[in-house]
Amino acid sequence: MDQWFLDQARQGNVYHSHNTTAGAVTVISATCTGLVLENPINSRKNLVVARMSFTGSTLDAIGEMGIAISREVEALLSSTTTAAVIHNGRLSGSNANNGVGRSYSIATLASPPVWLRPLASLRQSGGTEADNATPSLSVDFDGTAIVTPGTYICFSTLTRARTGLCSMTWAEIDE
Repeated sequence: MDQWFLDQARQGNVYHSHNTTAGAVTVISATCTGLVLENPINSRKNLVVARMSFTGSTLDAIGEMGIAISREVEALLSSTTTAAVIHNGRLSGSNANNGVGRSYSIATLASPPVWLRPLASLRQSGGTEADNATPSLSVDFDGTAIVTPGTYICFSTLTRARTGLCSMTWAEIDE
């Protein structure tokens, strides 16, 4: 475990969000489903991403799963949203002390994101569930991805939607 993130968690600055039911992660577009983390323009905080993970729940043909980010700083990041639950790393309970970051399982983004990096290319079809176990994919950013005010980070695919569970962990620090 990274000592910096552990210290931030002890101070109550670490948050975790996830979707509560398996859902489609859409092909990269302004209509975003899966999970998106937004930092409001006037937050005065940086959201330092620790980890993002995806666990597939449905067998399907090949598809790329990855991470996308906002193109530019925007005053209004999204509309028509479905909020995801945010947990504080220090305080138990749902949506207790959930910080400035906003997490959505569905969001209509102001502009389409750009591809940041892949998690994996998944081929899951034919055979049985046991033959095609859906893997858990994750990336440990360890602070190398920072969501600044007026930007977002989200899960996305390149060629076809994937169904599964998404989660993110981040720390909120002053700018």
